[in-house]
Amino acid sequence: MIFGLFAAYVLTKYSFWGRNAVIVTISLPTAIPTAVAGFALLLLWGPYGTLGRLLDPKGVHLMFTAYAIILANIFVTFPLAFGVIKPVFDTMSRSLEEASATMGASRWQTFWHVTLPSLRGAIVSGALLTFARAVGEFGSTILVSGNLASRTQTAPLYIFAKFNEGQVEAANAIAIVLALLSFVIFSILFFARDWFDAD
Repeated sequence: MIFGLFAAYVLTKYSFWGRNAVIVTISLPTAIPTAVAGFALLLLWGPYGTLGRLLDPKGVHLMFTAYAIILANIFVTFPLAFGVIKPVFDTMSRSLEEASATMGASRWQTFWHVTLPSLRGAIVSGALLTFARAVGEFGSTILVSGNLASRTQTAPLYIFAKFNEGQVEAANAIAIVLALLSFVIFSILFFARDWFDAD
């Protein structure tokens, strides 16, 4: 959400050469299979990847760690947050921001006290989408995490592993817990969005 909000703000407020190309690049992960996204992250951050080779001599290894899972989820959910927030920025009235500036508020104060409150509904809606995508993410996660039991195994990967081992009861138990947790959090965010929209 933070990356999506920042990108939407910059690409709405500023015009620069290559702006459309940046928008297309940001939106690209929504159009490609998640396995391809995970493979791309491996090629970039893996031990033999472009950036991974630079970090390896320093003893920094991102792939097959919890950091790789976070990186993969940011990569696949960032465009969703951006896609929800950017249209709201585009249609937002500039009069309040201009009034704030004429009253002597700094750009940061205007953003924090005027712009951000106007985006509450979009932020919550973006959180709904990104949460739903992240909690069930499988394709990119299985490639970058290594699916190491008790270390980098997310709930969907655990369900997949137990099902393949024939332990259907264990897979079913985690699936039910995950479904209930998702329902509770999704419901909270959904009603929070309605409350913000009502304001």
